[in-house]
Amino acid sequence: MMGRIIRTVTGCLHAFSRTIRRRRSHDVGFRRRALCGIGCLSSLGLAVMLTPPASALSPVPFFRTVERVGVLCTVDTAPDAAAGAPEEGWLCRLAREELAAALAAGAPPGPWEVVALSRNDERLADPATLAVLLHANTRAQPAGGPALTAFAAALHRSGAGPAPFFLAPPEAVAAGDKTPDGEVRAALRRLLTAAAARPLLANR
Repeated sequence: MMGRIIRTVTGCLHAFSRTIRRRRSHDVGFRRRALCGIGCLSSLGLAVMLTPPASALSPVPFFRTVERVGVLCTVDTAPDAAAGAPEEGWLCRLAREELAAALAAGAPPGPWEVVALSRNDERLADPATLAVLLHANTRAQPAGGPALTAFAAALHRSGAGPAPFFLAPPEAVAAGDKTPDGEVRAALRRLLTAAAARPLLANR
C-alpha cells in the first residue's frame, strides 16, 4: 500500500513541477495541477503518520522471549588513575538499580527480573537470559586534567546470534576518589535505557 501511495505521489509531483516551469497566469490546467500537487503532499504526510514504526513491523528476535536480564561488570583502570576508578560491586549495584527502574517505567512495566551475574555464571548459557556486559574504563587525560571514567555496554544472549549494532553510545563522567552517585547514575541510566531497556520494551 505504501509503495502505491509513493508511486502515485511521485507521478503527481513530476506533473506539478513541469506545470510550474510552463505556467501561465490564467492557465486552468495549472490551477488543477497545483491543487493535485498540494493534495499529493498531504496524502504522503498522512501515509507517513499512519505507517507503524519499524519495531512494530519487524520485531527483533534477539530481544524476544527474554525471561531475565543479568548485569555483569568489569572495571579497567590505568595505574595513574586507580584512585578515581569505581569499585566493581558498587558500580554493578547502581547499574542493576537503574536498569530495573528503566524497565519498570515502561507502559506497561516490563516483567523481567534484573539479576547480578558473575564470571562463568551458568545463567550466561541460558537462552532466556539477556546479559548486559557493562565495561568501565578509567584513564587520566593527556593534558593533565581530571581522570575520566567511560562506560560502555554490550549485550550477549546464548544461541541468539550477534546483538544489534550501535544500540547506545558510550557515556563518560569525571573520575574522582568519590564520584557522586548522581553523576554516575545519570550516565548509567542513559546508557542502559538505550542499550537494553528500550529495545526490550519495544520487542516484548
